[in-house]
Amino acid sequence: MSYTFELNNERKDANFVSGKVNAKSAVVEIFSAMAAGKDLSPFGKKADVAAKYIKELNQRASAGDLMSISELNEIRRFAMEPKLIQEIKLLSIFGNYKNVGYNDTCEVEVPDFVNLDAKEQAPGQDVTFPVIRKKRVSVPMTTISGGYAVDYRKAAVGDMTDENELQEQVRVQIRNKAAKYVVETIYNAIKNIDGVKYFTEDAGLTKTNTDKVIANVRRLGKPTIAGDYALISQFNGFAGYEGTTPTINGISRTIMDEIHNTGLMGMYNGAILSEIPNPYDFTTLNTDGDNFDTMLPAGLGFVIPTGIQSPIYTLTRGGLTSFSGNDVATGNIISRFDMSVGSIVAPGREYAVGLLHDKNLDNLTE
Repeated sequence: MSYTFELNNERKDANFVSGKVNAKSAVVEIFSAMAAGKDLSPFGKKADVAAKYIKELNQRASAGDLMSISELNEIRRFAMEPKLIQEIKLLSIFGNYKNVGYNDTCEVEVPDFVNLDAKEQAPGQDVTFPVIRKKRVSVPMTTISGGYAVDYRKAAVGDMTDENELQEQVRVQIRNKAAKYVVETIYNAIKNIDGVKYFTEDAGLTKTNTDKVIANVRRLGKPTIAGDYALISQFNGFAGYEGTTPTINGISRTIMDEIHNTGLMGMYNGAILSEIPNPYDFTTLNTDGDNFDTMLPAGLGFVIPTGIQSPIYTLTRGGLTSFSGNDVATGNIISRFDMSVGSIVAPGREYAVGLLHDKNLDNLTE
């Protein structure tokens, strides 16, 4: 079920908390242990005090006490944030990642190559030569959100069985939406530039165009091709493998063993093939309506060279921010957690990442 609350209904929880709880407070660790169903005896006397406090907060929250709702969300935020930040760091698979403070400028420092037209020096004359300078580039930010409706009455009697699942749901929502945002940003940046780019977009992955992209990127460094299973598995056919009943006519035993064990080849023309996990988005159906859509566009493959600095930069600003409010349709009290995320491909260096797109596998707009 989808929930929403209007902008004039939302409340930033940080403005309504007591200020007594922080990330290092024992109540945060005990709250996490209760949510996970762990034994509280290692916490000694602190466990009873914290558990009583948590149940009292839920009791008051069930009666509509706004400060108690905010206090609980602040505890949740401290509990979820470290795990979520570690998961978001996995976005560095595409390049450079860093977290900046809430009040820091959202900029990255990227290399800028000048005087690239190296020439043969004539007697008594100066000659230009390549110089690397650094420049600051602003990164546009967007807000990624996840949330849920809380049964405070259940938690008020110490039943925290839903809490762990709800926190996991928020982390998955934010992590997957952030990954989707970064992937689509990279796609649009590379596709829409003029000049040099190593990009192919077809209705079905074609060997000729794919080989051309790999050959171009290979001059920058040994390439890795990362993408959804539906795209990466098409390389099996490029090597001569067809169908599900394996034959070894013209196919090496090594490739046959790889396909048998993983469904995928490990290498293609010197490029490493790497599957990017791409779960279902259970809130959205595909274009035909006969299956769930995937979180990431299934038709994108990134050809990433090794040995050079990636032109892809991803930022997160601060950490989680929580809001609470009433669902406009049902009146249920709901909580939302936001994270600020931004991503760019360094202007002028889009060529440093190749891109394959099979339009049959997703509905990315032209």
